[in-house]
Amino acid sequence: MFEYKFIEVPLKQGFKAKKGDHFEKCKNIINEEAKNGWRLKQIVIPPADSNGMYYPYCYQVVFEKEIG
Repeated sequence: MFEYKFIEVPLKQGFKAKKGDHFEKCKNIINEEAKNGWRLKQIVIPPADSNGMYYPYCYQVVFEKEIG
């Protein structure tokens, strides 16, 4: 059996967003969680449901860890 953990990485929009910022943030999270025994399962880019169009607002980084 596995346990799952979801970490949301918000996407910066506009002039303050720099190329590669989100990738670096994801890499740091993955490395930190790996030190705690979590294994990367998947990265999901969910659409914002409110406006009816595909507009990503974050990355969902999914980890798993075996229980017992």
